[in-house]
Amino acid sequence: MCAGKPASAHIIRKGRKKSGKNGTGLNFSQSGQQSRSIWHQGDRKAPIMNCSLEDKEMEDLEMNMDTSESHNHFPFHLLPDLCKFRIWSFLKQCDLGRCMLVCIEWHMKIQKPQLWNTIHFNELPYTCLPHDRTGLVHTEGVCHHCFRKRVVSFSHFLSHIHPVVKEFQFCLDISHPTDQFNAVVEQFLSTADLTSLTYADINWKDSPSRAPLTNNQEPIQDYMYRYRRRQRMFSRLFDTFIGLATQLTTLVMPFDWTDYNVKNVCSLTKLENLVLVKYGVHNHTFTQDHINKLTESLVQLKKLLLEVWIPSYNNNNFELFYVESASLILLDVSLCRGFYIKRLNTPNLLQLRIPQRPLPMNMIQRQSPHLPCLFPVLSVGVPKLENINGHQLKVEDILNPPDSLNNLLTMLCCCTRHKSRGIEMYGM
Repeated sequence: MCAGKPASAHIIRKGRKKSGKNGTGLNFSQSGQQSRSIWHQGDRKAPIMNCSLEDKEMEDLEMNMDTSESHNHFPFHLLPDLCKFRIWSFLKQCDLGRCMLVCIEWHMKIQKPQLWNTIHFNELPYTCLPHDRTGLVHTEGVCHHCFRKRVVSFSHFLSHIHPVVKEFQFCLDISHPTDQFNAVVEQFLSTADLTSLTYADINWKDSPSRAPLTNNQEPIQDYMYRYRRRQRMFSRLFDTFIGLATQLTTLVMPFDWTDYNVKNVCSLTKLENLVLVKYGVHNHTFTQDHINKLTESLVQLKKLLLEVWIPSYNNNNFELFYVESASLILLDVSLCRGFYIKRLNTPNLLQLRIPQRPLPMNMIQRQSPHLPCLFPVLSVGVPKLENINGHQLKVEDILNPPDSLNNLLTMLCCCTRHKSRGIEMYGM
């Protein structure tokens, strides 16, 4: 039997010789057609067919098989590139990285810069790499050593493709000497296209994969040194960042309230949503002038969330502040400490969240009697207010406040009237 040909071919050849001698059986043309049909079906991995099957029946069977496959499946590789890119655009960055391992074609096409428009460094896995799970530096569950390797490798990849970024997020301690995350962020800013960036969440003070140091593990001098060093490094990075991301509309980050950084934030005139959380224990440099600069410069600002901790001096637990803005529709200062609103001039404000006041006896007795009542502040300065700390307001609530609103103000307001009501409510 010859190599490379199916056994059915030899059977047909023997039958052909016998039929030639006896004058009966299939002729050459018929056997050739049947053999071609059998080979054709063999290439399609079909079951072995009887040689007596008619050509018409064979064609009907092939047509049925083809139509069943076409209705159930459509090969991805036959799609035009525009459809492929559209499908890939819905994938997250880790899924795109896995798709690049499928084949050379996908590896080349997925490197298109427009596909990498959402960069989240902290979506990288925190677990150990499969080929690198031994050694003292590795820990179960969350491995900072392997996470750092992934961050550095991802940064090198982005530097080669020059992504066109619309959304950027990272949560990395830029001051740690061994991690070198500051260099990672600098490399990203120097190679990425940020002209279309609209959303940025830049947490430059923490690395979730690294366990934080406690007060017992680090002297206060070392803590203050790292605190100020990180602050200086952030100022340099932020100065570069605002020069590139000129179309930014949403910004979330820890903030130190230095005059230089406040000036940089005010230069982002297209901001609509701004979230500034505290950096350090207390914000000693925060003043009323900083709020005025933000509200005057950011004329398109709609949502503002502040977290500021004001240190207390001379037994005064609150500092008085006012907010004036014609564009704000949401103001959230519920995370602030020592922050008390004395006046509001926000004609379009719809939602307001303010901190809940503590009610221990010693705290109430120390309050200054000159703190203004929140009810006239809200009724005069916020005419369109619809929600305060989750409580829905009606139009008639401003003229005739119900008991639910009075109870809420008792927890929020520190004026003499509501303090005495709080003492009665809580039996003080």
